[in-house]
Amino acid sequence: MNLTIQEIARAVGGQILHNVETPAITSVSTDTRKITIGALFVPIVGEKFDGHDYLDTAAKSGAVCAFTERADIPTDIPLILVDSTRRALMELAGYYRRIHNVKVVAITGSAGKTTTKDMIYHVLARKYKTKKTLGNFNNDIGLPLSIFQLEADDEALVLEMGMNHAMEIHELSKTGAPDIAVITHIGDAHIENFENREGILHAKLEIVDGLKPGGTVILNGDDILLTGDIATGKTAAFKVRYPSLANIISAKPPGDANAKLLSGSECHFNWKGHDIKLTVPLPGAHMVMNALLAAAVGIEMDVSPEEISFGFDDFIPPGGRLSVENINGMTVINDAYNSNPAAVRESIKILRTQPGAKVAILGDMNELGHVAEQRHREIGAFVAEMGINLLITIGPLSRFTNDGYHTASGTANMSHRYFPTVDEFLLECGKLLHPGDVVLVKASRGMAFERIVEFLRRGDY
Repeated sequence: MNLTIQEIARAVGGQILHNVETPAITSVSTDTRKITIGALFVPIVGEKFDGHDYLDTAAKSGAVCAFTERADIPTDIPLILVDSTRRALMELAGYYRRIHNVKVVAITGSAGKTTTKDMIYHVLARKYKTKKTLGNFNNDIGLPLSIFQLEADDEALVLEMGMNHAMEIHELSKTGAPDIAVITHIGDAHIENFENREGILHAKLEIVDGLKPGGTVILNGDDILLTGDIATGKTAAFKVRYPSLANIISAKPPGDANAKLLSGSECHFNWKGHDIKLTVPLPGAHMVMNALLAAAVGIEMDVSPEEISFGFDDFIPPGGRLSVENINGMTVINDAYNSNPAAVRESIKILRTQPGAKVAILGDMNELGHVAEQRHREIGAFVAEMGINLLITIGPLSRFTNDGYHTASGTANMSHRYFPTVDEFLLECGKLLHPGDVVLVKASRGMAFERIVEFLRRGDY
C-alpha cells in the first residue's frame, strides 16, 4: 500500500484536520496492538468501547493519520473527519480494490464457506498470485482488512462474505466488486434474524449485487433453494453454473477400499467437459461438493485440471473443522469450530461409517431463533436413526437434542447423557469415553468445545 492522506480523504469524502506533511500511508489497522509504522488507524465505535480513546496509543505505535468521527480530539497526527469510521473503512477498501487489476472471487453460504474459500485459494494460487480473506474475517471490518493486503502484482483475491442480517452481504459485495460469486448452501444459520430459509436465501443472493457485468455465479446445484425461482430470478443477468452430484464420477476413500473414510476422498469430476481428479483431505460428501465448487471456479479462471489437482496437494483444512487425531487410543473428530443443523448431520454421517463404538458429543447450535428447539430435537432423532452408540449433549439448547434422541430411540439399546455445562461433562468424561472409541466433538463456536479436545489431549481424567 502506498496512499497519500489526500487520496484517502477523497476516497471516503472526508475532511483533513490538523493538516501537516504526512508520509505515505502503507497499511490500515483497527487494532492498536497491530499498528505498524506508516499506518492509518481506524477507530471503531462499539456498544462497549470507542476506538477514539486509543488515538494517542496508535500515534505512539507508528500510525501517521487516523479517521475520526469527532473534530475536537487533540492529537499529534492528522485526522480525517468522517461521518462513520466503519463506513469510511468500507469506502476506502472499495477504492483500494478498484485501483488493483485483480480478479475477485466472493463466497458465502450457510455452511462450508471458510473451507471452500481456502480450497479456491489453493486452486487459484497454482496459476495466479493470490490473496484470500484472513481467517474468517468476513464482515464489514474483516473484509476491508483482507482487501488491504493487495499488492501491485497480485492477480486474484478470494473473499469470504458472512452475514447476520439482510443487506450486510449487499454492502460487502459492493465493496469487493467480485467477478465470480459462489454460494455453497442455504441452511438455518442466523435464521433467528429471518422468518424462514427463503429470507436467508434472499440475503445470501445479495452477493451478486456488486458482481461485475457479465460475471459468473456458481451455485450448489443440489440445493433446492439455489436452483429455485428466487435464485434464478436474482441471477438472471449473469452466467450461472450449477455443479452437482451429476458431475461427480466417483468419490472414494484413498488407498485400500476398506480404509477409514476419515482419510478423505479421491474425487473424479467431469465439469464442463474437463476431467478433474483430486484428493480432498477431509471426509464427508459435503467436502466433495465444496471441492467441486472450487474446481468449477478454477475452470472459470482458466486453471487447468492438472493445476486444480495440484492445488489440493498442499491444501490444509482450517483448524477445528473435521480434523482427526488419535488421542489416548481414541479417534477424535474435532469439528468444534462451529455448528448448524446441516453440518451436524454431515458429521454424524461420517461418524456412522467408522468401526468401533461411536460417540457424538454435541453442543448447542446457536442463532437458530424461533426454530431452535425444533432443530435440536430433529438432530437428536437423526442421531438415533444413525445408530450412534452414545450421545452426549451439553448446553441449554442441547437438552432438546437429548430429548429428541430419547423419543426416537425408544427402547432401543442406545445410550445418552445430558450435561448443562462443559465443566460438568469433564468431571465424568473418564467414565464415558474409552480407548477404541470414535468420538465426534461438535458445537457452535460460543460453546468453546475446543476445551474438550484439549482436556482429552492432556489425558488427566
